[in-house]
Amino acid sequence: MSASVKLTLFTQNDCPYCIIMKAKLEDWGYDYDEVNISYELDKKAFLKENGHRTVPQVYWNNTHLNKVDTHQFTKQMLEDELSYDDYVGGVESFR
Repeated sequence: MSASVKLTLFTQNDCPYCIIMKAKLEDWGYDYDEVNISYELDKKAFLKENGHRTVPQVYWNNTHLNKVDTHQFTKQMLEDELSYDDYVGGVESFR
């Protein structure tokens, strides 16, 4: 399952929780695009607009995935949030 999913991970400089989340995602076999809001201020605005006050934040297909403390976040929680029924992209959407 994880090989077909590419997540977006919002981070910032000097964030120990971001390092923990990266390690978890890598251990679980998930690919991610890292967006560092220390440099990408428009992405920082996106997080604020969506009610986030901290990083890391994990998104997939416009769905926020990590809704608990980074230490409590599990692979099962991540996979429970993935909705393949709503997935837009990949080979099945080729037109």
